[in-house]
Amino acid sequence: MDKTDLNKLPDGFDHQAFLSIDSTNKEAIRKLEQGDASGLWITSSEQTLGRGRSGRDWVSKPGNLYCSLIQKVGDDIQKSAQLSFVASLAVRDTICEFVESDLVKCKWPNDILISGKKISGILLESYQDKQGWNYMIIGIGINVAHHPDKMLYDATHINEQVEHIFSHVDVFFILTHKMSKRIGGWQKNGFDHIRSCWLDHASALGERISVRLPNEQFEGRFVDLDASGALMLDMDGEIKHIHSGDVFFAE
Repeated sequence: MDKTDLNKLPDGFDHQAFLSIDSTNKEAIRKLEQGDASGLWITSSEQTLGRGRSGRDWVSKPGNLYCSLIQKVGDDIQKSAQLSFVASLAVRDTICEFVESDLVKCKWPNDILISGKKISGILLESYQDKQGWNYMIIGIGINVAHHPDKMLYDATHINEQVEHIFSHVDVFFILTHKMSKRIGGWQKNGFDHIRSCWLDHASALGERISVRLPNEQFEGRFVDLDASGALMLDMDGEIKHIHSGDVFFAE
C-alpha cells in the first residue's frame, strides 16, 4: 500500500480507540443507541469480554487487533449477511500485505488461515435503531503479536510469520482501506463478484471435510457456495446446503 495511507482512514470513516473495553461489538451497539452513524470503526487494545462465533470466548490480551465496524445496510438483513464474505476478503487482503498471498486462505464461514492455521475471526451482529434503520456490526479479531493455544483449531499470528515486527495499529489502518475497497465492490457489483473472489481463495474447496453443528455432523466434499453463501456439501451425490457450522478438514 501507499505509505501515505498507513496513518489515515479512508474517506467516509471515523475511528474511536479504547485502551480496554468489554467488547468492541458491544461498544458499537452502545454507539448506535447514542445515534452514531455508519462508518465508525471502534478499536481497543484489549477486550475483557471478547466473543467469537457461537458465543465462544475470544482471548483478547493486548498486542492483537480487536475492532468493529458499523455498516448501515438495507431492508434485507439476510442479504447483509453477505458482509461476512466481504469482511473475510478484506481481512485476507490485509494479511497478504505481510505474508505471502499463496499461504493465506479463506475458511468457511468467516475465518482466515495461514498455512492452515487460524489467524483471524469475524463476528457479525445485526442491529435496528428506533427509526427502523438496519445496521451490521462487523467484529474482527486478527492475531498480530500472539495467538491462543488449545483452541478448536491450530492458530498463528502475523509476527510469527515475518521478520519485521508489526503492531496492531499498523494492521488496523491497512484493514480500513481494504474493507472500504471490498465494501465498495460489493455495493457496486453485488454478491456474485464477492462469492467468486472468495472461492478463488477458499480453503479445502473440492476436498472432503466434516461440518459440525450443535446436534449433528455431516461429512462430504466441499463443492461450492450457493447464492446466499451457504456451503454446498456433496454427500455421495446429494448436495446439502449448510448455513452455519464448524468446518474440520480431513486428516
